[in-house]
Amino acid sequence: MDFTSIPIIVVCSYLVGEMYKLIFQHKPNAYKFIPVVTPIVGGILGIAIFLTAPELLGAQTIWNALLLGIVSGASATGANQIIKKIFNKGENKNDNS
Repeated sequence: MDFTSIPIIVVCSYLVGEMYKLIFQHKPNAYKFIPVVTPIVGGILGIAIFLTAPELLGAQTIWNALLLGIVSGASATGANQIIKKIFNKGENKNDNS
């Protein structure tokens, strides 16, 4: 069982989320859909990897591949929040959001 493709799904989902922000940079209301977009992209990538090279993902069925992709895509949103908090750690001390 080889899980090398999971970090690839996370990075690709993160990059799609960043591209989504660039596309909709003048519509900040669209940013609330990024946590929905990244798991969808992750799920699609998980299925694509399972269909092309199932030994890379380590999933036995397409449903397992879909679940691994969705979770990996959702972790891209968490990675984005971690990066955001690291680089803005001293700027918004009074902001509770």
